[in-house]
Amino acid sequence: MPANKNQDNLTVSIICRSTGRAELQQALDSVAGQNYPALELVLVDALGSGLEAPPEIRSGIDKLQIVNHGQAMSRPVAANAGLDAASGQLLMFLDEDDWIASDHVANLVACLRANPDVQAAYSSTRKTDARGKELQTVFREAYQPLLLMRDNYIPIHAMLFSAELIAKGCRFDEAFDIYEDWDFWLQLNQHTAFIHVDQITAFYRQGGGSDTATEDTANRYRQGHPLCEARARLFDKWLPQWQGQQLNALIGDMDKSQELSELANLLDSEHQANLGHQEQIRQQLQELESLQHRLNISEQQRHEEHNAASEEISELKNHLQLIQNSLSWKISKPLRAVRRLWKKQ
Repeated sequence: MPANKNQDNLTVSIICRSTGRAELQQALDSVAGQNYPALELVLVDALGSGLEAPPEIRSGIDKLQIVNHGQAMSRPVAANAGLDAASGQLLMFLDEDDWIASDHVANLVACLRANPDVQAAYSSTRKTDARGKELQTVFREAYQPLLLMRDNYIPIHAMLFSAELIAKGCRFDEAFDIYEDWDFWLQLNQHTAFIHVDQITAFYRQGGGSDTATEDTANRYRQGHPLCEARARLFDKWLPQWQGQQLNALIGDMDKSQELSELANLLDSEHQANLGHQEQIRQQLQELESLQHRLNISEQQRHEEHNAASEEISELKNHLQLIQNSLSWKISKPLRAVRRLWKKQ
């Protein structure tokens, strides 16, 4: 960092490349809403069509620059134009379809102040849908140099970095139309480590023109796909610059053979345990089915016995009724009455 890093109110230049999208207003509002006191907005007119900042934005920041080369600029060319125009000691980019929370800049400045040996810090970033509705995806990977060699995990507006790194020759490679920010981070990483501030203060809208956070990761390796071809061009550039120790460490970081072997053993052990559980359950089911069968037989027997008793009782009642209706029963009725009286005496 510069020698005056610990002075108050270092100017932070926020570079915004714009093609005049409707989402630009939200991005600019988030810049004007920062609670950090010393801001410069560098608005790069990437179409060269006479872009102007709304008046309320002009009143919400200390300094505004509009960069217009009179012609359309690619993303990396527009980024370099912004870097050339910026006057702040600390710099960051903000794409026109993204936005930042009010404490984004202040948090990252505080981090760099607390770590004078580091010249770049980045926040966690929430992904949103095209309408700005928050999604579950959060980019919050800790700083990992080896991971940065094989993937870009830092959204461009998450990072705040020192202007000294630009003085050391870090610029956007204008040969890249995709992953120009990844290439830029690799350049910065040659001169400084990064610090991750795990607070979600940046918001990344999916579906933008620079959207490389594809849901189908296979596209990164599918020959002929733009993302695959862009990765290949980036590796063509950087492989000659990486040392053998770096490449070996990278391969070691990706080599999961030992973990896979341990996982396979664990899965086999769990599979055998599950087979044992299945056999126990099968035996228990057989016992339950046998018990249910016995209960059904017992119930059937009780039902049959009940029906037989009912039929016998019904037959006895019928016989009794026949007896009572018979002529001999009626004739002997007076004799039965005398017998009952005799028993009472």
